[in-house]
Amino acid sequence: MTLTVPAFAADYGNAEIINGQLNLAPVWSTLNTTIDTVDGDAAAMAQGVGNTVNIFTMSNTYVDNNQVQIGNVGAEVDIEATGVGGDLLIGATALCNGASISTDPDVTAVNSNQLCGAKDPSATVNADVSDVAGGVGIAAMAVSNQIQVDSNANNFPMNSYQENRAGTYATVNATISNVGAVDLSSTAVGNSATFIHYP
Repeated sequence: MTLTVPAFAADYGNAEIINGQLNLAPVWSTLNTTIDTVDGDAAAMAQGVGNTVNIFTMSNTYVDNNQVQIGNVGAEVDIEATGVGGDLLIGATALCNGASISTDPDVTAVNSNQLCGAKDPSATVNADVSDVAGGVGIAAMAVSNQIQVDSNANNFPMNSYQENRAGTYATVNATISNVGAVDLSSTAVGNSATFIHYP
């Protein structure tokens, strides 16, 4: 796709960004741990990410973003935790393709294509937790394609295509006893897009 650059009286400068990311191999993160007797807080996190890009500019910006993930993507946490004096946080996050674009010029033009062809983006937490003085937070999140674009540009042409060929799974298996508070979440998302245009 060719993006035409308009002419304006003010000179904001131009940023032309071409991002191409292709990953054919698996991306997997595994955390196996035992936590026993901690005076303060404790945390156990695993993340598996195929392709990700963050773009931030203060000029007229033209972005061509292409992300393809074919290999499997996953994150898994297996944990036994007891005797934590503070809070305990446990999380697993799996993401095929992610893009974040933030610009503050007169023109923001974005063309984005994201393909998740992985077999099964998955985030899994298996937890056995007891005797935590504070709160316990456990979260699993699996996302195939995600993009967020925000801009205050007067001209904001946006073209986004997301294709997910994969099953997307988030799982939390938890046994919890004798804790201060509990917050559990499990989230699976095929495609997610957020576009914010400030006046």
